[in-house]
Amino acid sequence: MNRLIDKLFERDAVAKVLSVLIAILIWFLVLDQENPFTERTITVPLSSNVEVLEAKNLQIVGSSIPATVDVRIRGRKKRVDSVSSGDFNVFLDLSEVDGSGTQVIKVQPPEYTGDKEIIILGTNPASVRLHFEKIVGKQYPVNIEFTGSLPEGYQVVNQKVDPSIILIQEKEGTLSRIDRVVALINLNDLSSTKELVVRVTVYDTEGKPMSQFEGKYPAIVSFDLARKLPVITSVKGRPKAGYYFKEIIPDTSSVLVIGTKDLLDSLSKIEAEPVDIEGKSESFRTELKLVVPQGATLLDKDSIINALVNIEPLAARTISFPTSQISIYDSDTSGIFEYAIAASSISIPVEGRPEVLKDLDSEDIRCSISVKNLGEGEHQVPVTVSLPAGVSLKERPTVTVTITATTQETVTKPSPDVTPVPTPNG
Repeated sequence: MNRLIDKLFERDAVAKVLSVLIAILIWFLVLDQENPFTERTITVPLSSNVEVLEAKNLQIVGSSIPATVDVRIRGRKKRVDSVSSGDFNVFLDLSEVDGSGTQVIKVQPPEYTGDKEIIILGTNPASVRLHFEKIVGKQYPVNIEFTGSLPEGYQVVNQKVDPSIILIQEKEGTLSRIDRVVALINLNDLSSTKELVVRVTVYDTEGKPMSQFEGKYPAIVSFDLARKLPVITSVKGRPKAGYYFKEIIPDTSSVLVIGTKDLLDSLSKIEAEPVDIEGKSESFRTELKLVVPQGATLLDKDSIINALVNIEPLAARTISFPTSQISIYDSDTSGIFEYAIAASSISIPVEGRPEVLKDLDSEDIRCSISVKNLGEGEHQVPVTVSLPAGVSLKERPTVTVTITATTQETVTKPSPDVTPVPTPNG
């Protein structure tokens, strides 16, 4: 009896289990039709810790971190449809990047913050390929370069730039292309100002401006405008007798004068105070005192300019002058007297600069005598000598003049050693 009852219960238990299983199966079948499994791709923002690169002086070059990634999920349709992009956190971790080069960074598995039962199948892209470059700092000297032109004789002096060195922080690849840093100055702007504020230009190795640095680094350029002017010298006084002033030879024939362009345009020379040569009988050196106009200064104002003053002895020479070339003035016009000089030539002692006396001859000299109020007989008459510039007479010569009375019937012949001389009316 008990066995019969046990078998009956065993049969009921199996039936119950089978019934439950069948019910579950039917439930899933109905569920699959009303709320089936499905897949969905959701675009989700991609966040990163890119700020860690700045602390390591690194920068991403030539590519960028994607703004979003696609997350693929699976689950019941109603659940999947209720999921949004805000239910996910997707992160790109750059903390392991520590040097330059190209690296593939894996996108970390999405973090689901919602309450729906879903399955995350993956992300697209699963990794990001990025190129990193080290940000380094390098110092470059700032050079001053000029465009345009200045009038002849003008130049820019005492030019300075502040700062004279700039620090450029950039990617290694960019820094390797920098050739020079220049403060450009247009010479046409230098009429009056002595200071300009400019933006430096950074040139690459091909001589082209690098646009990423345009207007980034300011600099102040200061300068002076100068003009080259001749030094003019002079003397005062007279050297000792028998000597002459030959020349002044300054150590430099010109100086650079600083001033405004208007002032410099009005100048043509810089004069030195006259050098005193009174009573000098030998060459000497002396300091020149330059007279600089008000508002101007010498570039090298502390320098001393000396000059050699050449004083040399006069050369002496005696010129033989034919008496036939001596003009007689103030003679008698009635014809009563005849005039003759009792020598064929006279000696004229002269002195002057050697280069002048070297080529001096009688044709360069004019001589004359005056016989005013002289009667019959022999007379010693001083000769008036006219000499070229730079030649002086050391001693005035004289001649013996014979004056002879004549009549209408008798003509007095001159003695053999007397030279007749024409007597122009005077």
